[in-house]
Amino acid sequence: MGECEEDKEITEVERAENFASRFENLTNNPHNNLRITRILHSLGELGAEEYQAPLVRFFLKEILIKNRLPRMKKSAMNFFIPAVRDSQDRHDLLFFAWRYYFPKEEFVWGSHEELAQYKAKPVVAALLPAPLSEWTPVYSEKEKKWLTEEPGEYGEDGWFQLKNGQVVLPATLAPEIVRALHASTHGGREMMEQQLEPHFYVPGLSVICKAIAQQCVTCAKNNPRTGPSQPPGKQPIGLSPMASLQIDFTVLPPCKGYKYLLVMVCTLTGWVEAFPTRTEKTTEVVKSLMKEIIPRYGLPLEIGSDNGPAFIQNCLQQLARLLGITWK
Repeated sequence: MGECEEDKEITEVERAENFASRFENLTNNPHNNLRITRILHSLGELGAEEYQAPLVRFFLKEILIKNRLPRMKKSAMNFFIPAVRDSQDRHDLLFFAWRYYFPKEEFVWGSHEELAQYKAKPVVAALLPAPLSEWTPVYSEKEKKWLTEEPGEYGEDGWFQLKNGQVVLPATLAPEIVRALHASTHGGREMMEQQLEPHFYVPGLSVICKAIAQQCVTCAKNNPRTGPSQPPGKQPIGLSPMASLQIDFTVLPPCKGYKYLLVMVCTLTGWVEAFPTRTEKTTEVVKSLMKEIIPRYGLPLEIGSDNGPAFIQNCLQQLARLLGITWK
């Protein structure tokens, strides 16, 4: 057993020396920062999990501790750590990053027992912008009435904290705060729930986490989509606003060159978005999605249409597949 541990330590030293020499060559040229970012973005495809964590740890040390690439601190937190597949390795790296991300005078070390307890808790504070300071709590009358019956009290900052230590998030702010966490980790539904539940009380947390994770454009580009399909003959209803759309062209009286109206309807809320177009072509559909719908509402999970020529073109279907949109 001792020999195995000794061999592992020797391997780690060799890796560190190898990483150090490569890193030195890369950082000699400031234009290689982008190259380093691309290398680490593709860590999830390297295969060997035991190779990923030491490499990410090395880069975090160079970026966060030695401050050799100060502009990459945000990328280190947002992209490098989530690339590691093993959940325990990811957790250790988050703790490692938090340890060095703040100035040492702001990070107080306790006993080994306190450190072990601290390490066992999900790291959330470093992922949310100065925990909750970016938001002002506004509870509805219904929420205020409910909170008067719960054991807890309002803090000086206006947030209501339950007796068990959980902060109650208003329903109007919960999606925005969860989205901020997702932007820092790009974790899935289960990961976000595990990080938030010990610290916050959020009604409908599972539904919110699922919708935000599925609508993330970055996740759609990098994560494969799996799961059961809808039963045939059933019209799906979106889990959140603008998650499921129905789309079609309608004819308009000609006006200033516009002859058609591209209409998109949210299956959950019935909200309508309409865009006048000069033609009934695929380019009009792509332009409306990429310039209007996705920037404002996020990535839809599915889009339904008829078999009109504008909707069955190969280029549009390929775009939908790349973005992880189910086109029906």
